[in-house]
Amino acid sequence: MTPPAEGVHRTIVVVGVARGGTSIVAGTLHALGLPMGDKCYAPVYEDLRLSLAFEGRSEEQFSNVVAEYNVSHASWGWKRPSMLSDLEEIESELRNPHFIFVFRDLFSVANRNSISMKLDIKRGLRNVLDDYILLIDFLQSTKCPAMAISSDKVVRFKKEFVKQLVRFSGLSPTAHQLEKALCFISHDPQDYLDKTRITKSRGKVNIDLLKTGLLRGWARGVHHLNPVTVEVVVNGEVVASTEANIYREDLHKPSVHPTGKCGYEIDLKPLGVAPLDVINIRVRDDVNPLNAQPIQFCNLDRWMTVKEWHEKNQTNVVLTVDKAK
Repeated sequence: MTPPAEGVHRTIVVVGVARGGTSIVAGTLHALGLPMGDKCYAPVYEDLRLSLAFEGRSEEQFSNVVAEYNVSHASWGWKRPSMLSDLEEIESELRNPHFIFVFRDLFSVANRNSISMKLDIKRGLRNVLDDYILLIDFLQSTKCPAMAISSDKVVRFKKEFVKQLVRFSGLSPTAHQLEKALCFISHDPQDYLDKTRITKSRGKVNIDLLKTGLLRGWARGVHHLNPVTVEVVVNGEVVASTEANIYREDLHKPSVHPTGKCGYEIDLKPLGVAPLDVINIRVRDDVNPLNAQPIQFCNLDRWMTVKEWHEKNQTNVVLTVDKAK
């Protein structure tokens, strides 16, 4: 690869295919002390501020953000796996760009995309191959300093990887930063998988109301606004499902859902579900249930009536108020 320039300011650009290992490289640079942008967060380590400006999806101009970073930092970095078609433009816009090209086994990338994005493996393989062709074409034409990394071998040879990364980036990390970088590379990627998969969801279950046999709550996708399907799993078996698309005014707020159409309701009594059964509520294709712990009402031998539930709640309210006094 082309060696790094000596003694000058650098913009380190981490390039690769989506889910191809760019996050572990960007995260290591971050641990070594290289500024990776104002809105760069774990586990992805991509600066949302700069990326949105580059795509024209913010009020800021890309060139203005770059100029601000150039003034604030002698050297800084940017991870952007989806800019393979724009590398020549990136090259011309950045100050002394140094490119780090991250490669990973084609099948591993396609398989990760099938998990995170629900993409067909065969289609995914073709997409990865096409993206790598774009990357290699630019690698052959650029005169900028460049470094090629196999993300599959980073963990196996992490000390050598960190050593070469420090040299290429022109960093002078402290002993603490070096240790932090080595520890970061050892991290289990489950956190990355959990937060980046397209099927990731969030929501709530009204546990108190469920004591009447009525399952009520809300659910939505983290990365999209399409209605999700909520499944009721009883003793390990899916017994019912419904789309979470009921409008509720209390859900119509930025912290929950922009339209409020994410509520769901299912009456469990006609389904033969009993309070002693082990119940889990999940969004279809997600790996984690909406309830933190399996639901089982060991103190109930039957579902409460709505009247009993209201009476119990009223008693609880009175007790709470009395205690507060």
